[in-house]
Amino acid sequence: MFALFDKLQSKQRAWSEKRNSLNEESTNGSQSLVPKQDAHRTPATQPNDLWVRAEEKLRQNRELDKILTDSAKILESDYAIYEKERKWVIHLGNHSVSVGEQIANISKNVVALKDLITPAASLSPPASLACAGIIACFSMVVQAAEQHALLLQGLESTSGLVLRLHVMENLYLHSRPKQGVDLLEEFQGTLVSIYSKILEFQARAVCYVHRHSASQLLRDIFKWDGWAELLEGFETSQKSLDRFTSLIGHAELTQKLEELNTSHERDTWTTTPARDERVKKFFNLLYTCPYKDRKDRNSKRVPGTCKWFTSHPIFKDWQQRTNNEFPGLLWVSADPGCGKSVLTRYLVDEVILNTVDRTVCYFFFKDDFPDQKSATSALSVILRQLFIAQPQLLQDAVLNKQETDGQKLVQSFSELWNILVSVSGNSKAAEVICILDALDECQDGDRRQLISAVKDFYLGPHKSSKLKFLITSRPYDHIRRGFWELEKQLPTIHLSGDSEEEVKEISHEIGLVIKKRVDDISDQRSLEKDERDMLAQKLNAVDNQTYLWVSLTLDVLENIPSFTKGNVRRVMKDLPTAVDDAYEKILARSSDKGKARVLLHIITVAMRPLSLQELSFALAVSADHDSLTSIRDDMEPKDRFRKTLRDLCGLFVVVIDEKAYLLHQTVKEFLRWKHSILPEESNQILAEICTSYLTSRQDDLYEKVIDEEMFDKYSSCYWSAHFRLACVREGSPLLIRAQRLCNPMSGIYLRWSKSYRSMEGPLPAGATTLLVASTLGLAGVVNALLATGKVDIDIKDFYGHTPLSWAAENGHEAVVKLLLATGKVDIDSKDSNGQTPLCLAASYGNAAVVKALLATEKVDIEAKDSLYGQTSLSWAAGNGHKAVVKLLQEHQ
Repeated sequence: MFALFDKLQSKQRAWSEKRNSLNEESTNGSQSLVPKQDAHRTPATQPNDLWVRAEEKLRQNRELDKILTDSAKILESDYAIYEKERKWVIHLGNHSVSVGEQIANISKNVVALKDLITPAASLSPPASLACAGIIACFSMVVQAAEQHALLLQGLESTSGLVLRLHVMENLYLHSRPKQGVDLLEEFQGTLVSIYSKILEFQARAVCYVHRHSASQLLRDIFKWDGWAELLEGFETSQKSLDRFTSLIGHAELTQKLEELNTSHERDTWTTTPARDERVKKFFNLLYTCPYKDRKDRNSKRVPGTCKWFTSHPIFKDWQQRTNNEFPGLLWVSADPGCGKSVLTRYLVDEVILNTVDRTVCYFFFKDDFPDQKSATSALSVILRQLFIAQPQLLQDAVLNKQETDGQKLVQSFSELWNILVSVSGNSKAAEVICILDALDECQDGDRRQLISAVKDFYLGPHKSSKLKFLITSRPYDHIRRGFWELEKQLPTIHLSGDSEEEVKEISHEIGLVIKKRVDDISDQRSLEKDERDMLAQKLNAVDNQTYLWVSLTLDVLENIPSFTKGNVRRVMKDLPTAVDDAYEKILARSSDKGKARVLLHIITVAMRPLSLQELSFALAVSADHDSLTSIRDDMEPKDRFRKTLRDLCGLFVVVIDEKAYLLHQTVKEFLRWKHSILPEESNQILAEICTSYLTSRQDDLYEKVIDEEMFDKYSSCYWSAHFRLACVREGSPLLIRAQRLCNPMSGIYLRWSKSYRSMEGPLPAGATTLLVASTLGLAGVVNALLATGKVDIDIKDFYGHTPLSWAAENGHEAVVKLLLATGKVDIDSKDSNGQTPLCLAASYGNAAVVKALLATEKVDIEAKDSLYGQTSLSWAAGNGHKAVVKLLQEHQ
């Protein structure tokens, strides 16, 4: 493909030299792509090259003449400078189902076009210009394919047409001179017409994707009144051509085109370059969570809202300024329920869009699933979005890290942050905007690390970088303190409003939401005008409204069984004045508060979103059944359970894509502080459900039914995590079941460990119960085993790992302390690679474990592994674990 770009550039230079030797036209000064006739001579005949005739036809229009000239300049200057070095990978464009087929078609055509940038096309500079324009435009637009549907449609049409027309012209005009003169002249005229349309299309498209001044003549090319007409012109011309080929037989044409397409399809799509495979694997590694789905969990804005923010002077100033002028960080603070996530989705979807000169990456933090409250998860998907949009930034040095670091790469904040800062500072990088929503919902340690990194970035030499941040959060002091050194420079917008005028604008927009929801309810319930007016008036009369309060209150009203004026008046008299009041009313209407509590416990701490089938099955398991048969008998089908979930939990739970989520972060806070649904108890309930299910599978030949297969995987992967986070008392049934599950000699272990290894990570090979429990961090099980006095505390697996090695590597501080407390453990035991527990803990950045090992004063800090000869300090420094490096240096 790069050879093709080189050919284009050499042709462009040749065109430029040829034009420089010509006299400027006396009329408008535009330069043609071909030599002009002497000004004092009249050509006896029209040019033989149909592309030249097409160009002359196009240049008769002054506006199109300028666009064509400017597009040629772009291809000779801007394009030659940037595109030669661009690491263009065709596969990166196929990221949208709606345009995937078009991307594939255009890609095949673009590869085939290289045959036209050879002797036949060299005789016709306008033909080469059309090909060059299509290729350049495609390589630019592929990074924003979702936003350029019309341009892709035109690219698909023109790229295929140039190939087809090239074959047709050679086949019918040059190889069939004895065809009827009139017919051939008509055919030539049609070709000239369609060639001129292709030239016009590529000129407009090139000017657009490069945001050239000429495109201002057209306003927005995608809203230009003649755009649809231009695309329709392709179809009309093709029909005329088909009429001609049908008269003289088109079997040979079809054969030639098939031969052309087949050869290039084989060359391009069958043989996948090794680098493309590495890129795919790298993107899979960075795909740590379904970030687009998590964004779309948030509601779309009501039309007319969010305008006060997008027109705010601080926001507009932040958009327009570069890091050279001002730190590119904007902090948007908002109280609970003020609509910050709805606003953020609106900014990503409709306001701050990807362009040729800008890439927008986003992450929505949520305190409900581990992958959505992790800073490393956020940085991973941000890098993924950035490299998809700007593939030229994905250098081999970055790709090599997946081979050297593997999964550790997406677990290292320092590595990911350094990559982001480095690539965004690349001279070939476009502006990079990172939008982070709900920073307050990022887990504590990660949030501090992210704030510190952003702060240090803007306090350092950041002015040459094109990296900017928009961060939303609640207005917590600890977040503001994190940015205190930037406070004088840090632009901040409070969504609750900083002035009386802003409060009025926000109140007006909340009024729009009320009007929209009231209109919807009125239409659904066939309310009279006076009923509609009364409802709107009552809602607007409440002070200190928030978007969340409006949503909850109207949901309560919407679900009144009998929607009469009397019922509405009675509900309105007792209208909740705050979000917590609304939550209390929702909970009070539950049909079974006991079952509702169990479901809320489960949903609150689930490690990933649970489907309706999984929730139904979990609820059935929680009922203390003694067999799988009775559990199945008590499980509701999905569609029936959907209604049960609504009756039990009301508006606390929303179902999106058949998965259950809490309505809002404030729901978790309300349940925790007002109804004592605490994480320790919630995790114990879910641990009991998972372990009860797994230990109920007595038969090795047991086959799961479809509805419980996903819950089986969930239980296998996460039972140990819930156990760790629970408060398990000595002698409890949960502790006994956990010990059974850790016994590697049992059939139960063999079943769940298979799913765990494939999805979560390694388990000891040649294990004992103590090794398994130490690996999983199950302090209660380890303590019970040590109490028997019958376990080998330094037992090794096939790779020389002891229980202390596994616990240290996985960061299980409680288990490490239990093993150290025995006074019998070999603290410097080495595995098959010569690594000690301290070396493993330091390598993985487990600072708390390192501190516990150092506190014994018995650990060998200078011990070196046998594989690379590195000490614990070397491993920690090499992997960027600053806290561990500091601890080790203090103890040297």
